[in-house]
Amino acid sequence: MKFSTIFTALAATIASVAAYETTGQKHTVDILIDYHIKETPDLSSTDVANWVNGDSVTLQYVVNNNEDKEIIVVGVTGQFKDPITEKIVTNLTTGKVGPINVAPGESIKFDQKINVDLIPNNYELIPHVFVAHDEVIKVIPCRGQLATIVDAAISFFDPRLIFLELVLLATFGGLLFAGYQIWGKSYIQGTAPVVKAKKGTSPVSAGSSPAPSSSGASTGAGYDASWIPEAHLKQKKTKKVN
Repeated sequence: MKFSTIFTALAATIASVAAYETTGQKHTVDILIDYHIKETPDLSSTDVANWVNGDSVTLQYVVNNNEDKEIIVVGVTGQFKDPITEKIVTNLTTGKVGPINVAPGESIKFDQKINVDLIPNNYELIPHVFVAHDEVIKVIPCRGQLATIVDAAISFFDPRLIFLELVLLATFGGLLFAGYQIWGKSYIQGTAPVVKAKKGTSPVSAGSSPAPSSSGASTGAGYDASWIPEAHLKQKKTKKVN
């Protein structure tokens, strides 16, 4: 079988398989594959990675061929599993690599970029590498990496949040204006105080003095003398002594 046939079979496998399953007999190969995370190079295999949704994580693989024949690295994939139940949560998008030929006793490096977009939780990442060996495509699992994934914190100055705040503010202002026009305006006009004049009298404007009475006359004594008999008034005048 030619390697071109192998590559064609691998391409068909990558296009049609979402979750990888090994079929037939398991084979032991002397091919060592490890990786580290470029963004956090000091993170060891026993540590827990902390990733935020929306981040891009780069895995850098190192493949050591300890076989006595040449191998060819042709693809990479992986999956996120629940670390407790070991149930597969999601599969990574399968990517083509190279192909990269690795001679016996040699090693090569290549990268895989992963976009983090999962429900916030604890996961175990387990990458898989496709290797052509002895004219057979073999899927070699790598070590697992524990990771805690959280949502990104939203900044108060995030343009998306500012736009949402403006929309809510405009909506709230529109509702207040509509409520005032429909109910508030008529309510205020209906409850405004109205000054009513007493029956039989006419209102007197402020600052105007009352009209003088036409039926009575005032005297210097400070009382109305119109009701006193005229004879009595004359009598009081004659009693004045010079």
